[in-house]
Amino acid sequence: MDGTSETTRVMVLVEPGRLEPRELPIPVTGADDALLRVEASGICGTDHQQYRGRLLGVGAITPVIPGHEIVGRVERAGKAALQRWGVAEGDRVVVEEVLRCGECAVCRQPDSRGCERIRVYGITVTVDTPPGLWGGYAEHVYLAPGVRLHRVPDGVSAEDAALFVPVANGVRWAGTVPGTQPGDTVVVLGPGQQGLGCVAGALVAGADRVILTGRGVDASRLQLGRTLGATLTVDVDVDDPVAVVRDATGGRGADVVVDATAESTAAVMQAMAMVRHGGTVVLAGLKSGRPVADFVSDRVVLNEVCVRGVGGHDSASVAAALELISSRRFPFHLLRSHTMPLRDADRAVRIVGREIPGEDPVHVTLVP
Repeated sequence: MDGTSETTRVMVLVEPGRLEPRELPIPVTGADDALLRVEASGICGTDHQQYRGRLLGVGAITPVIPGHEIVGRVERAGKAALQRWGVAEGDRVVVEEVLRCGECAVCRQPDSRGCERIRVYGITVTVDTPPGLWGGYAEHVYLAPGVRLHRVPDGVSAEDAALFVPVANGVRWAGTVPGTQPGDTVVVLGPGQQGLGCVAGALVAGADRVILTGRGVDASRLQLGRTLGATLTVDVDVDDPVAVVRDATGGRGADVVVDATAESTAAVMQAMAMVRHGGTVVLAGLKSGRPVADFVSDRVVLNEVCVRGVGGHDSASVAAALELISSRRFPFHLLRSHTMPLRDADRAVRIVGREIPGEDPVHVTLVP
């Protein structure tokens, strides 16, 4: 694969807290790979943890082009690549950020998140790795042979498609992984974009009641949760969420509790205290490597609680998310709080991290 004289604009995280604009060569592609012209790149909480150097295991990986919620048009591609992906040049697609090794039995499974050898767009592959275009904060992204693409349904805009990650995560975390059944009570801790996706995911799975918790600063997000269909919302700065859940369930506890909070280790203890005997706790929110204080494993044992960790979405949940967005069953467009140009990536990430006074973010999208 040789370079050309053409270049494309990217934003590179050169060190924690500093994104730098650069021009990189646009590579020539062959029969088995492709080039994507980016239309939108969503920003999630892990982007902010990465930006501040707090993303467990990868905090020191630089220089890197961040961005793993990637939507764009297939600009050019080899015949074998198009055949494998089932798309055509010009199609709008979303990119699964996980690049599986493709060689082991784990990575060959359709629903696999990959093995320990995986690489992740926007997170683990540096800009120094040819051809360099490995993240969504850019005008172009290189599509490697092992990547998985999903065609965006007709009528879905790039900005709406950029919501595929929180919706897919919600489908998987609050529905598929815990095995949510019709009639279940599901509690979602944290009303960020992932938690709001979980509200929808629980309802799609048939939950009879969805309880969403947040803090006073989250008032607009909690209102959005009610708009999406949450039965009850709890301001944990005012009310004890464990007591509220126990009261709402007649003392039984919730069938499923999903911790979608970022940084808060207290939410893990809340989840353990509000789940019913034999219920399931799904741990999804990253805590920047901080341990959970006062965790008593005997409660898990004696209450026969199933505790599951989730690291994102799989192919099935991405496909389900795109169909759900296309169906207009939920007003997901209301999650789109900010759409910003690529050159403002630094400010956009800081908005997601609530570092900018006066901003009230839910889902922030960069567009080239």
